[in-house]
Amino acid sequence: MMKESSMHDEIRKLKRQTAALASFGTQSLRTHDLDRLLTEACETVATSLDAELVKVLELLPDGERMLVRSGVGWNPGVVGREIFGAHELSPSGYAMQMDKPVISGDVGEELRFEIPAFMREHHVRSMVNVVIHGEHRAWGVLEVDARAPHAFDDDDAVFLQNYANLLAAAIDRLETEAALNRAVERSELLLGELQHRVRNLLLNIRSLARRTRRSSGTLDDFSEAFEARLQALGRTQDMLTRAMDGTIALEEVLRQELQAHGMDDPERTLLRGPCIELTGGAAQALALAFHELATNAGKYGAFARPEGRLSVTWEITEEPEQVVLHWRESEVEMPAEPERRGFGSETIEKSIAYMLAGEARLNFSGDGADCEIRFPLSGQGHVSGGQG
Repeated sequence: MMKESSMHDEIRKLKRQTAALASFGTQSLRTHDLDRLLTEACETVATSLDAELVKVLELLPDGERMLVRSGVGWNPGVVGREIFGAHELSPSGYAMQMDKPVISGDVGEELRFEIPAFMREHHVRSMVNVVIHGEHRAWGVLEVDARAPHAFDDDDAVFLQNYANLLAAAIDRLETEAALNRAVERSELLLGELQHRVRNLLLNIRSLARRTRRSSGTLDDFSEAFEARLQALGRTQDMLTRAMDGTIALEEVLRQELQAHGMDDPERTLLRGPCIELTGGAAQALALAFHELATNAGKYGAFARPEGRLSVTWEITEEPEQVVLHWRESEVEMPAEPERRGFGSETIEKSIAYMLAGEARLNFSGDGADCEIRFPLSGQGHVSGGQG
């Protein structure tokens, strides 16, 4: 008679567990909140196995520790805080290492691993652990604990593993949804940034055209100067397109313009300053200024003569926080004073003032061009560390 009663108990237990799996499978497709999903999983397992203590442990990104991410029956301060090693000396770490369910009927006689202090404080005597396998990695462990010796068996482990598999599938779905949402948000952000950048670029081109027209004596002069300035903008746009975060190093903008003008001889140029990452607008403004200075240096200045030298240095000042850049040429014989204002001075000064809210002073002496550019760093770049 007792045997028949035990059989009926097992049948009822099996039905309860089957119903729990079916119910959780349906629920896991509806929820979009991982913490809520994990809590419901712990509650359902506790009911299905008449368990006092259930927890889900998440493997942290370092792969060496596990966090009690969710649970039922535990004292305040355990869930979301307790962390222990994912190695073979912890119960859940042992299950991860063995990659199979691990049953311990009496932890007092357990020799395979150590019991964490918080579990001893909860008087845990028996446990069963199963691994939550994601599609690409082990996500964590589902563990059931009892305060009295309990004969967890293979059927319990199979039920928990099936449950953990459903949980893993739900976690994969939520992580995929989160990744897709981040991708959509990033796409929208990039689209907005692209629209903003295109608007600014068109404004810059219109301004360039007007300034170039005013300083050009003939249509051929206009065509040559305007095309060269557009190419400078184009080179900067190419760098911005390749940049993952939409910023470019000041030194990279400078080197690009010098190389475009054949002025990258390390024996004749000195470039030195902190690593400053520029926004797109700041990079475009400086690219235009460097283009004008390099054009002048190639025609009349440091690179018009084999003995010419160029030094470009920059620094960050405090109160106010500004970028101060000096372009200095030496060993140069410059042409006479009346010609000097035709060397792109207006483009440099107005582009820095208009696009960077800064100022530029360009002077010519018998030894070459000397240009100082100042602009506020805030909103237009940041120091990324290191020295150029």
